[in-house]
Amino acid sequence: MTQQVPIAIACNQDCPGKTPITGVLETYPQAVAAAGGLPVIIPETEDERALDSYLDMAGGLLIPGGIDVDPLLYGRSPDEHLGTLDPALDHFQLALVRRAHKRGMPVFGICRGIQVIAVAFGGTLIQHLPNDPGVIGHHQKMHGRWPSHMVRAEKDSLIEQLFGAEFPVNSFHHQAVENPPQGFRVTAKAPDGVIEAIESENLPWTMAVQWHPERMVYDFPAQMALLKKFIAVSAEYFARKQQH
Repeated sequence: MTQQVPIAIACNQDCPGKTPITGVLETYPQAVAAAGGLPVIIPETEDERALDSYLDMAGGLLIPGGIDVDPLLYGRSPDEHLGTLDPALDHFQLALVRRAHKRGMPVFGICRGIQVIAVAFGGTLIQHLPNDPGVIGHHQKMHGRWPSHMVRAEKDSLIEQLFGAEFPVNSFHHQAVENPPQGFRVTAKAPDGVIEAIESENLPWTMAVQWHPERMVYDFPAQMALLKKFIAVSAEYFARKQQH
């Protein structure tokens, strides 16, 4: 029986209620498992040795969706429409991304995840998309298993290979990547120009999307193919690591 590759999923702390809950929405571990990975939720910590120990166990890192990223981290003052912030969560996830990247571990970001990855390497964010009257609706009112707008992929990108030139996605965000970091290529955009995907131009394998593929994997095969690609490169990295 083939060994499942452990996938570290960074926790969130934005669950409703007075008592913070460490965890993620069940759609993330369910999608990772369905794609062939072994989901492992990583609790928030400032202990650098613990972060390294968690990554030692994994073959890939997933940064999930969640709350807004503190604009001070990319040199901006807060917009009046800025949502809930948790600087401790930001620092935890940024540290995980940078540590994973340094060791050559594949990293995949979803929604907030694309924003965390962008900020981790020097990019900036749009804090509130509706401030621009030319922007389409990016926060749909229907279930996330259904798409709400089209996306166009850039040529010769992984996104184009998996989805084709144009494809539908779901959408649940009011922020987006403004300027991608150096070393990353924009590989998909919405009709209004909002960045929907970025890919690292160099090794290690790092990519992120603004939509939620984990909610669409059971109805749209290309979304499952995207998760399976992440699991596959994570398995390759994990096998190499075990040989050393």
